[in-house]
Amino acid sequence: MKKIFFILTTVCLLNICNSADAQSDNSLGNWNTLIVKGKISPRFSLFGEGQTCSSKYNMKYEYFEVKTGFSYAFSKKLIGLFGTGIYDTYQPNEFFQTPAVKKEFRTWLEMSYKQALGRLSFEHRVRIEQRFIPDDYKNRLRWRLASTLPINKAQMVTGCFFFSIYDELWIPQYGDRAFLDKNRFYSGFGFKKNERTTFSIGCMSDTNFKLGLKSYKKYLQLTLNYDFSKLFEKHT
Repeated sequence: MKKIFFILTTVCLLNICNSADAQSDNSLGNWNTLIVKGKISPRFSLFGEGQTCSSKYNMKYEYFEVKTGFSYAFSKKLIGLFGTGIYDTYQPNEFFQTPAVKKEFRTWLEMSYKQALGRLSFEHRVRIEQRFIPDDYKNRLRWRLASTLPINKAQMVTGCFFFSIYDELWIPQYGDRAFLDKNRFYSGFGFKKNERTTFSIGCMSDTNFKLGLKSYKKYLQLTLNYDFSKLFEKHT
């Protein structure tokens, strides 16, 4: 257990050092996420996801994304996924005031691989994005390492409190000025209410690298996960 906490602490400190020299917006933003997913067969699953955010904690949302797709489990550890979504950005502090500053449509392919080290679980995720921006098209590679640690249970079961952490690198296509588009780091706690519903809350740090500038922003992130697998089983 000491080794596990040492690993998690080291990751946190590395992220803090990485963002120390960035231009920082000290105000706390708000980021909300809803994820709905479930199995429709032993190997195929469907998912839907929505996210909104505001740069200040005033509920004047200026960004949203809506995504959907399906996944295929090659094994218990290896999962492939195809997804598509829309991503709209508006003027800050104006609650989706039109016209939008930026509209984007994306498709992506991803592979995720799960590992376990005692009670600590890891997920490696690689995503290749195809970004359709008005009058432009870009590719991007994203790599995320996520980890979850149950606190009061040996496994992630009903009634379990847990600690979760992830770090994700966003790498633009060859030829862009910056080696990285973004580095997104999250740490927080959650609760698995039952087989269907999981809540989590944490701090998400978003570091942007664009046009030679580096900016840093923190968000309080609230996430609700709902798994409809059991509901689907009842109607099949």
